[in-house]
Amino acid sequence: MNKHDRQKFRILVVLLVVLGMTAVLGYRMNRPSTTAAVQVPETKTFASSPAPTDARIRLDLIERSEASKEEIGRKNVFQYQKSPAPPRPSGPFGPGGSASVTPVPPPVPPSAGLPLSATRPPGVAAPPGPPPIPLKYQGYAVESSPGGQTTAFLTDDSSRHYNVTRGEILMGRYRINQVSTGSVEIEDLETNRRQILPLLK
Repeated sequence: MNKHDRQKFRILVVLLVVLGMTAVLGYRMNRPSTTAAVQVPETKTFASSPAPTDARIRLDLIERSEASKEEIGRKNVFQYQKSPAPPRPSGPFGPGGSASVTPVPPPVPPSAGLPLSATRPPGVAAPPGPPPIPLKYQGYAVESSPGGQTTAFLTDDSSRHYNVTRGEILMGRYRINQVSTGSVEIEDLETNRRQILPLLK
């Protein structure tokens, strides 16, 4: 054997060793693992008392919602609702009892001469109104054609810019009622409130 043949023989031996190791490792990795079987004691479950974390579908609510088809699509699920009134107490003084409860008369309205803040009891604040519309009127553009439409440039609190014209609905909530060179009238469709935004200088 000459030098060249010995070198080929060494390469062949190295390749056979690598092939053998690959086959052994591949067999070990693909071999199904054997686990010891452990008998778990059977736990008793009660169908009548569900756990507090069980998610159950209440069929009575589904059937009731199918009965009232006219309400479907009219409820805004993203708006807070008033909580239902507490139930009337039943008993001797409630409905069905012999004694009746007289309702408390409404408070007497203040006289016309006094300001409202003077008649309000101390510590009671007026309910807050809806928040102002979070848009600013930055500028406008008028088309050069006769009777051209005015486009208003509005921005919100996060510096997003909107180009709107009269009659458009912005963000699915604000209707642009009027656009002029000095102001924009916007109507909030959720609260039915109008606000005039002056042109910022």
